[in-house]
Amino acid sequence: MADDIVVHAYGLVGSELSLRLPPGIDGAAVTLVNAGRFAALVSELSTDALGEEQWRAHEEDPRWLQHVATEHHAVLQAVVDQTDVLPLRLPAIYRDTEALRRVLREQQPELEAALDSLRGHVEMGTKIFLVGPSAKTEAQERPRSGRDYLAQRSAEAANRDQARVRRQQQVLAVHGQLAHSSTRSTVNPPQEAALSGRQEPMLLNAAYLLARGRFEDFVSLAEQLNAGLAADGMALELTGPWPPYNFAHVPESTSVGGA
Repeated sequence: MADDIVVHAYGLVGSELSLRLPPGIDGAAVTLVNAGRFAALVSELSTDALGEEQWRAHEEDPRWLQHVATEHHAVLQAVVDQTDVLPLRLPAIYRDTEALRRVLREQQPELEAALDSLRGHVEMGTKIFLVGPSAKTEAQERPRSGRDYLAQRSAEAANRDQARVRRQQQVLAVHGQLAHSSTRSTVNPPQEAALSGRQEPMLLNAAYLLARGRFEDFVSLAEQLNAGLAADGMALELTGPWPPYNFAHVPESTSVGGA
């Protein structure tokens, strides 16, 4: 392979599959590199666009990283709609297909186990936001004296604390029910507004590994739980199905590449 080309790997799928492969990063063709029981989804890309030097130069450039991550995700999303996929972490670049095959052979037992653990599953995301006051909050009369004012402020503070504790308990209960309905679950740190796209505080940011056959039941449960949260000023946002990023346990050496 020419020195001005690198191989970018998106993820792993079962071998001998007939897939509709989408265009990859910057419109590059996506092909399969077979490696025993699984195959890697790859694109050949210019080193000037996505070589090792470019990754070092842009490691703190959010716009460049977002572009690559978005197009990397688009390939995996198109594939997960057709079959099971083991996503690879960025950057996953290799000098050529032989370098990629060598890494896949070295990590074959771990990669086969990781892909097997995800068979028949997708990822669903759940976020809970604080969108308004609790409907249980009672209207307060206008204070008639300084003593009434101080008492009212004290009562308001106590009510806020009670509402906060009640919301925490509800969020934990909701997560528990969704986790019980999934194969595995994990809780991530709440996202800032720049990532979530919402200004309201995020109270839960969780992911669930879900059997494909349980998708409709899971969505129905999430809708029921959302209705219960509304009375306390919360809203549940369900996203997916996604490639199982949060449950892809890939050896570090597979994702950093061999470019």
